[in-house]
Amino acid sequence: MKSSDKKENIATTRSDKDTQSSAKKKQSDSQDDATKKSKKNVFLEYLQVISVAFILVFGFMRPFVVEAFKIPSASMEDTLLIGDRILVAKFMYGITIPFVKVHKFDLSLEFQSDLDERTISKELRQEFQDNGISLSENSDVSIIKTGSKWLIGDTDKTYVIRRKGNELKIYTNIHILDSNEPKRGDIFVFDPPEAAGKNQSFIKRLIGVPGDIIEVREGDLYRNGVEVEGEDYTKRFPFNPQSPQYMPPVRVPEGHVFAMGDNRDRSSDSRVWGFVPMENIKGQAFLIYWSWDQIADWSHKVRVSRLGKVLK
Repeated sequence: MKSSDKKENIATTRSDKDTQSSAKKKQSDSQDDATKKSKKNVFLEYLQVISVAFILVFGFMRPFVVEAFKIPSASMEDTLLIGDRILVAKFMYGITIPFVKVHKFDLSLEFQSDLDERTISKELRQEFQDNGISLSENSDVSIIKTGSKWLIGDTDKTYVIRRKGNELKIYTNIHILDSNEPKRGDIFVFDPPEAAGKNQSFIKRLIGVPGDIIEVREGDLYRNGVEVEGEDYTKRFPFNPQSPQYMPPVRVPEGHVFAMGDNRDRSSDSRVWGFVPMENIKGQAFLIYWSWDQIADWSHKVRVSRLGKVLK
């Protein structure tokens, strides 16, 4: 009897242990399932946040508010270094609605000779007047040909003219929130004129606004007949210049600006490829948010002193 009872107790104990083990396993499995579900929910939540942020940045902020750019060249040294990443306020000069142009009216091909000669004839002015557009009466109204199109720059508008078939079509951009005008000294980002032969955005300093007369003598900048001094942000290589050291006086036409790099002797800018149409301006650079020195050793790759630097 005692031996039989002992075996029975052992069997019962084992059965109880198996039951407890099974219960613990189910509880553990249940906890694992809950943990996996929780992780899945966290992942989905992060995915939703990232998706919303992506839409905001690339769907709204990037086209209209702020955009990031990387500095690829030395033309703005020492203000901006190769590897700097900057933020550009795209609303600073108002907002141009991207990829949208308003067709105003058509011109006869007989006016193409006026456009090619950059002449605002009485007949051309009258055509604009007949279509509800009054061009300014002063001589600052300008015509510039860039590739396959002409730009007529007036006081507060730029008109784009393209030839299509047997007609010349006149367009304007939709521009809103015109609270600030580009001013001398601004660091700005823009699409380069076609004469520059580049597609990527440029960054330069704004030197001349419409009406300014810009001249370069021995590498020194003159504006409206007076040498510009006190530009402590400029960098010079007077004994080995690679940029034009002489440029006869030119008047900045309406609807355009004159741009130069701070690295005056190592910059391709308006001295080489001409004026920048205001419709090409993307915004004003205002902050360095990251800076990476590609040629430095690993302990000095990040230029810590430049992070968060406000551009002036």
